[in-house]
Amino acid sequence: MEDTRLGRLRAFHQVATAGGMTAAAGALHLTQPAVSRAVRALEATLGTALLERRGDGAVPTAEGRVLAVRTARFFAQIAAAIGQATGRDPAGDAVVRIVRSLGDAHLRSLAAIRTAQTFRRAAASLGVAEPTLHRAARDLEHLLGVALYRRTRDGIGLSPAGSELARRLALAAAEIRAAREELDLRRGSAAATVAIGVLALAPARLVARAGEAVLHRRPGVRVTIREAPYAALAASLRGGDLDLVFGALRAPPPFDDLVEEPLFEDPYRIACRRGHPLAGRPGLTPADLRPYGWVVPTASLPRRAVIDRMAAEWELPRRGAIEADSLGGIVAVLAESDRLSLLPRAGVASEDGPGGLASLDLPIPHPRRVVGLTTRADWLPTAVQAEFLDRLRAVSQNA
Repeated sequence: MEDTRLGRLRAFHQVATAGGMTAAAGALHLTQPAVSRAVRALEATLGTALLERRGDGAVPTAEGRVLAVRTARFFAQIAAAIGQATGRDPAGDAVVRIVRSLGDAHLRSLAAIRTAQTFRRAAASLGVAEPTLHRAARDLEHLLGVALYRRTRDGIGLSPAGSELARRLALAAAEIRAAREELDLRRGSAAATVAIGVLALAPARLVARAGEAVLHRRPGVRVTIREAPYAALAASLRGGDLDLVFGALRAPPPFDDLVEEPLFEDPYRIACRRGHPLAGRPGLTPADLRPYGWVVPTASLPRRAVIDRMAAEWELPRRGAIEADSLGGIVAVLAESDRLSLLPRAGVASEDGPGGLASLDLPIPHPRRVVGLTTRADWLPTAVQAEFLDRLRAVSQNA
């Protein structure tokens, strides 16, 4: 949360909820001047007025309403995370007391341990002595009454309960980052971010087109594209490090907190180099494939299951297969041999042209394959992120 301190956010959230400084002070068990100072400090940090002070109370400004939405989500997510960790009702008095007792050191230490994996490396990343980090971390553990840490081969790291709590608190912190970007946009700054995960063999050119369209209107926006296997991208998405994942949908996603949006069908095709003996031949049958070797993905990818089933049903030899997961690796092997592979239609098209790939005129029996977006179920995109989504949907219509 950088320099947006938790106590200041708590004070503003309570004022926005209660409708005035006095009511907020009563709810927080603070004096009215203390609440007022906290809100003014937050306004100074963000560089904008958040409240309009009136004789009968205080109401959020336009900028304050933007922050109020995000702080409400922020504290709701913290309460839900603590409720899950402790097995208590997120709206109950016990969780409310814990949330109000949380401090910046608690959240900062847990986030650092999540990233660095051990207390020692986390302390170094924060530039503090290890005992200082240890005190904050253990105080959080005592506050919750849950074992958040365990000894590992490399030192002391997070327990499963600690990892899940850290993940969910990271999602909460992402709300405040989004709030700052939204407030900056209102002041004319385009220093916003969109972080996209792209699955292997997804048509990344569509992501590039959408990104260029957004950057044309907002040159200061930073678009980050990360390619990785599904498990890694899903973990980053669920931890708030990515905003969305683009690629083949799992239908349904493996986690309840993820949702999928289909964009277009992208069926598999048998791919080969353009000068292959089978390229362009009409009336092919499965028997025509038997003399040729294959480039196959590793067993963890859905495409491998399709190839294995196809090989069994069509009685294709499996000797001497080469394993490669990346499009670049597959194309390189196909270009230097008469091997065949299985690629999405869009993947073959992206390598079309002289020296590129061709697809064989042979239907492949496989489950419906759809490319689309995977996002968090409770995600509230910023204006820039929403614009990127609209652009990606638009360019996908002609895929």
